[in-house]
Amino acid sequence: MKASVLQFPHFLLASFLSLAAAPALGDTYVCAGDSIGVFADDAGLGSQPIRTITGPTAGVAECYAIALDNLHGELWVTTQSTVRVFPARANGDVAPLRTITGPTLFATGIAVDVEADEVYVGTPDGSIFVFARTGNGSPAPLRAIQGSQTTLGTVVGIFIDRVYNELYAVNYGGSVVVFDRTANGDVAPSRPFTNSTNPFGLVVDARANEVFLATGTGYVRAFDRSGAALRTIDGTSSGLTQTAGLALRRDGILLVGNQYRSTTVNDAVFGYPRTQNGNASPIIDINFAAPLQRVSWGVATSQAYACGEGQTTSYCLFRSGFE
Repeated sequence: MKASVLQFPHFLLASFLSLAAAPALGDTYVCAGDSIGVFADDAGLGSQPIRTITGPTAGVAECYAIALDNLHGELWVTTQSTVRVFPARANGDVAPLRTITGPTLFATGIAVDVEADEVYVGTPDGSIFVFARTGNGSPAPLRAIQGSQTTLGTVVGIFIDRVYNELYAVNYGGSVVVFDRTANGDVAPSRPFTNSTNPFGLVVDARANEVFLATGTGYVRAFDRSGAALRTIDGTSSGLTQTAGLALRRDGILLVGNQYRSTTVNDAVFGYPRTQNGNASPIIDINFAAPLQRVSWGVATSQAYACGEGQTTSYCLFRSGFE
């Protein structure tokens, strides 16, 4: 009798493959003006970057947002008129692997969907363009969400939730809205999410069905998926003054980019337990001499947990089901 072959469920096999392919970088990436600073995960107060991407060849002029694709080992950076893709281990004045540009492309938000091989780019004129992940030059978008019904303004934050097939868009003017992941054209959001002062970063925690929002002020708020507020990280001990980029690590640490808009106080990346509530000191404090920020700046981590941050849905489901 012919021996049977052990068959792994598809999502488990995909999980193991994605784990094998993903580089174990262990780094925190910070968009800081005209450069990208890369810090060790255990960096502390006053730490210097272990790598920096900057210079005329790199072309990181006025960085607005970043996204890290852990599956392919690529770092995505938005500037005033381009989206630039670098090797995640890049250092110095290096040329990008690929560049997406266009006459009307002013990129302020970005997210990579590694499962669909797509990249989402938000603009300040109320548009979200979706390109092929491997696009280069001036490719035509695969889809575009734009028009009066979308309610989009200056899109500074994007998150792709593969578990529920949803697209979160953060408008700097104060609202967060949710679309179907494959939305196209002048379509209304599938649901509003919340309003805030001048929100920036957003991250979905697929394990706990929670959403974290950097409000653009001195606090970060956690919501459930319906938009009901659950917890707030704030207070003088938190160190937060103007929250910007967010990233969630697999160890449950929420990384928060904080702007001081000061020539004398260095900007910082703080880390808190994802269940933090109220006024408490950060357990991570990366304080560095970044230049005065122009609009917003992003934070990314190679240890990201959520499905929309450089991991596949299969990986996320595998981890959330067995951890």
